[in-house]
Amino acid sequence: MQEFDVVVVGGGAAGLRAAIAAKQAGAKVALLSKVHPLRTNTALAQGGINAPLGADDSPEAYAGDILQAGDGLCDPAVVQNFTQHAADAVMWLERMGTPFNRGADGRFDRRRFGSNSRARSLYVDDRTGHVVMQVLYEQFQRERIALFADWYVTGLAIDSARCVGLTALGLRPGTLDSFAARAVILATGGFTRMYLPSTVAMGTTGDGQNLAYQAGVPLRDMEMVQFHPLVFPGGASLMVTEAVLAEGGRIVTAGGRELSNLAGATREKICQAMDQAGGPVSLDLTLIGSQKLKSRFPQTTELLRTVAGLDAAKDLIPIRPVAHRSIGGIEAGISGQTAMPGLYACGECACTGLDGAGRMAGNLLTEAVVSGLRAGEAAAAYAKSAPAASFPAGRLEEEKKRLEALLSTDKPADTAGRIHAELGALMDRYAGAVRNADGLQSARDQIHALKERYARLGVRNQSAVYNYELVAHLELGAMLNLAAAVTAAAAARKESRGAHRRSDHPARDDRNGISHSVVTMVQGAPQVDRKLVVAL
Repeated sequence: MQEFDVVVVGGGAAGLRAAIAAKQAGAKVALLSKVHPLRTNTALAQGGINAPLGADDSPEAYAGDILQAGDGLCDPAVVQNFTQHAADAVMWLERMGTPFNRGADGRFDRRRFGSNSRARSLYVDDRTGHVVMQVLYEQFQRERIALFADWYVTGLAIDSARCVGLTALGLRPGTLDSFAARAVILATGGFTRMYLPSTVAMGTTGDGQNLAYQAGVPLRDMEMVQFHPLVFPGGASLMVTEAVLAEGGRIVTAGGRELSNLAGATREKICQAMDQAGGPVSLDLTLIGSQKLKSRFPQTTELLRTVAGLDAAKDLIPIRPVAHRSIGGIEAGISGQTAMPGLYACGECACTGLDGAGRMAGNLLTEAVVSGLRAGEAAAAYAKSAPAASFPAGRLEEEKKRLEALLSTDKPADTAGRIHAELGALMDRYAGAVRNADGLQSARDQIHALKERYARLGVRNQSAVYNYELVAHLELGAMLNLAAAVTAAAAARKESRGAHRRSDHPARDDRNGISHSVVTMVQGAPQVDRKLVVAL
C-alpha cells in the first residue's frame, strides 16, 4: 500500500497546479495519471489564457463578461472570487517561464478572444496550452512530487462516508495497488469523448466524474456541454481557434454571405447562427493574409495544410459545431471541496458555478490554474487536521476480484469500440448543440440498451501489462454512466440557456427560478433534482 497526505488524480494543468500547491503547503503528495502529463488534453487548448491585466480592464469588468457568457447560471460570488485571483495565477505562470507573446514595447500582446469584451487573453502563438503544460510540468518536477504515470484509478476508498484513498491499476507493472490518503483531488478533465466527433484527446472520458458519481457525490449542470463552432468536419475533427475571428476571419455561407453580428459572440451564439444559416458554412481566413497567419497561427496553418489539405490563406475551410468542452461536472465549492469529506475536485472535472451555462473563451486555462491552486492548498490544510487514513480492509482484494471478473476468453461479435461508436453517434445526434424531448428520450432508451450490452461484454486480452483493452472497457463504463446523466439532465431542463438549446423549448424560463440541475446515482440510474442559483 502507498501512503500519502494528498493524492491528485489527473496530470493536466489543474492536476499539476494542485499537486504543486499541496506540496508547497507541506503535504506529502502523489499524482496519478493514466497518461504522461504532457500527453493530456490541456495541451490542445490553443488560443489564450484570460487575465484582467490591461489598463482598460479590471476584475469587475472580467466578472461581468463571465456572468454574461454564463447566461444566468453562474454563482456571482464564485465569479467575483475567481476574477480577483486570476491575474496573480497567470502572472505566476509568467514568472515560472511561460513565454507569452509580447509587442514591440515589451508588454504582453493581449488578444480579444471569443466573448471577452476586452483584449485580455495572453497567448503563445496558437500553442498556449502546450507551452503552459511544459512550464507546469517543469515546476512539478522541481518539487520532486511522486509521479505515477500510466496508472488508471479504478475506484475510490470510502470509510465512514469519508474518502480515504483509492485503488489504481499500474499499466506498466500490470498490478493493482491501493493508495491511502487523507485527501484525494480529482482533476481528470472533461467527458466529451462520449461524443463522436469531438475535439478532445482520446482519454477525455469522464473518469473523475464517474468515480465521484458512483461514490454518491452529486454532479451538477451535466446538460451543459459546449460545442466549438470552428471545426473541420473531416475524420480528424480539426479545430481552428476562434482567435482567428478577432484577426479578420469570417464565417460565410455557400453563397458567400457573411454571418453578421458575431463579433464578441459566445460559442453558443455562433453555433446558433451557423444552424440558422440554412446550409453548410465555411471559415474564410483569406483577409488575415498569409504572413499574419504564419506568424500568429503557425500550428493552425500547418495542421490545415497537412490534415485538411487546405491553404488557410487561399481556401475556404468547411466547418461545423463539434462537441468540445464539458461545463458541468462534480459539484464542488470554491476551494474544490465536494459533498464527501476528504474528496476535492478542480479544473474541467468540477462544476463550481463559475461557468454557468457557458464557459467563456480563454477561461479554461485560467480556471485550471486558479482552481488547482485552491484545491491543492485546501486539501493540504484538510490533510493536516484529518486523522490518518484508515484504508478499508479487503478493499483492494474486492477490486482485484471485480477486475478479474471482467476477463473473458469468449469472442463475441460485440466490442467496446462498437458500443463507443454507437454511443458517440447517438449523443451527437440527440444530445448535440440542439436537443428536443423526443430525441433525448430516444437517446436515453438507446443508452440503456448499450449499458445492457456493455454488462455482457468481457475483456479478451488476458495480459496484465499495458492491457489497454481493459482500460478502454472501464472508460466506456464511465462514459455510459455519464451519458445517462447528461441526457437525463437535458430532458429535465425544459428551456434554452447557454450551451443547452431545446428546439421544443426555445426560450429561457426564469419564472420558476433560475436553477442548477443536480444529478445523483440512485440504484444505478440518474436522479435529477434542482438547486436554485445563489444570488449575491
